[in-house]
Amino acid sequence: MPRPPLISITSTSFRPITSSPLTAPTLFPNTTFALHPTQKWSILGSSKSTLLSILCGSHIAIPPTGRRYPGLRGAIELVSFGAGSKSTGMLAGANRGETYLSARYEAWREEFDVSLREWLGGSIAGKNPFEEGEEVQGKGVIEEGRKKVEDVARELKLRELLDQSVMTLSNGQSRRARVAQALLKRPEVLAADEPFMGLDPPSHNLLSELLSRLPHAPEPTQVLLGLRPQDPVPAWSTHIAYVSNDRILAQGPKESVILALRQSGKIILQEDDDAQKPAPTLLDKVWSIPSLPASTSLTQTQPPPKSTSSPIIVQMNNIQITYSPHPPLLQNFSWTIRAGERCGLFGPNGSGKTTLISLLTSDHPQTYALPITHFGHASRLPQRGRPGVSVFDIQKRIGHASPEVHAFFPKAYTLRRTVLSGLAETFHAKPPPATEYAEKLLAGFEDVVAGVGGWDNAVFGEVGLSVQRLALFLRAVVGKRDLIVLDEAFSGMDSAVRDRCLGVLADGFDRTRQALVVVGHVGEEVPEVDMWVRLPERGSDACAVFGEA
Repeated sequence: MPRPPLISITSTSFRPITSSPLTAPTLFPNTTFALHPTQKWSILGSSKSTLLSILCGSHIAIPPTGRRYPGLRGAIELVSFGAGSKSTGMLAGANRGETYLSARYEAWREEFDVSLREWLGGSIAGKNPFEEGEEVQGKGVIEEGRKKVEDVARELKLRELLDQSVMTLSNGQSRRARVAQALLKRPEVLAADEPFMGLDPPSHNLLSELLSRLPHAPEPTQVLLGLRPQDPVPAWSTHIAYVSNDRILAQGPKESVILALRQSGKIILQEDDDAQKPAPTLLDKVWSIPSLPASTSLTQTQPPPKSTSSPIIVQMNNIQITYSPHPPLLQNFSWTIRAGERCGLFGPNGSGKTTLISLLTSDHPQTYALPITHFGHASRLPQRGRPGVSVFDIQKRIGHASPEVHAFFPKAYTLRRTVLSGLAETFHAKPPPATEYAEKLLAGFEDVVAGVGGWDNAVFGEVGLSVQRLALFLRAVVGKRDLIVLDEAFSGMDSAVRDRCLGVLADGFDRTRQALVVVGHVGEEVPEVDMWVRLPERGSDACAVFGEA
């Protein structure tokens, strides 16, 4: 006798949980869907996050009996990095939400700051790892919990990070840690919304291989995968649901659904389809160059700049960042960024890209002590007859979009205020009147935000991830600052929106006075650059490699 489906939805509509659910818009009207134990679903489309939340029990079902879990004995765990995500990383939750952008780089640790080991261990115990107090447990239970943490950390290559503060994890490391936390709860169904976002190629392959094995483990976990339309469907996926505008447009076995969607003009990518492999990108070139040992002096210098007469925006001379007792993150690193240059910054997760960005933006406390020149200021400290240079003086000349900015940005702002805050010096300062260029940018993307309420009415924290990333990108470029820093700024955007943003960047970049630094893990999300630097894996004996695009 076949097992019943784990999740079953039959001719059911849904409404969001609001103060007035009866007047709220209907989500996925008259929907039918079933997750059977042997199926591995990939859900693609703009409404994937909403459908995943419905499958995990959110929203009001009409009729209430239309959504059932007949074959489910345990819990469903949702790990979301997409539009349904409540946090963009570890920063927002590492210190009970009472933290700030530079805290991850400081040597001081609050008493309630926890290590990754403690954080994951709290998931097994079913308690908040940030809460004080110890529970009395048997020695056997404690040892079993430690073994589970070690096992899942080994699977996701987090073992060497177990004693590190969760506050200091890189973006890619924190995403793997959140997946590890969900797996330690031993759910019967794991819903993962965009789990590959922001991962370098090795980490992407590692996580995909792990997810493919979960349904066949001794304690099986079924996987529901949420992907954007432009994301390739994993080879191990057996079924696909394509969703848009809160409706399921197609669902069923992978091959038949992909065939039907392609016949209707939609492009669906597959990991195992050689005929669909995109043309080689800059990142393919960057990753193909072998690492060289640190003793090789040629890798210590970048290629000669195209124009040595261009003003220097930022200059670093043999800097080193070390967090004892860990190996150096950046060692004897030198880099000069001049006006007119468009630079790519690449490297594995945890190699120090975000730390290097924090030195460029002056968010890192060690910026004061290191030999770094910002906009001609060789020192930030006050000297005789000359005042010091404040962080605001530096940052008012920088446009910045990153996961860290996303994590701390006020969620209650309208989309218009979000974009126009790029004309002010800080998040919370009242922005000046919109410039002609700002109005041009807003008008150019009016069609993208019209469906969520427009620039004036839509609230940043209530729109999808793609629109949030669009607003933060426009915020970074609207002020035409001297240095534009885009750290994974296009990750999570719909492909059509992303391509339009790349056009804005190409048309609006002033090579006479601006410089651009971009970070990305996907070739399509990296704009055109002139040169690049690839950081080595942390703890290796290699050094940074520079090259021209």
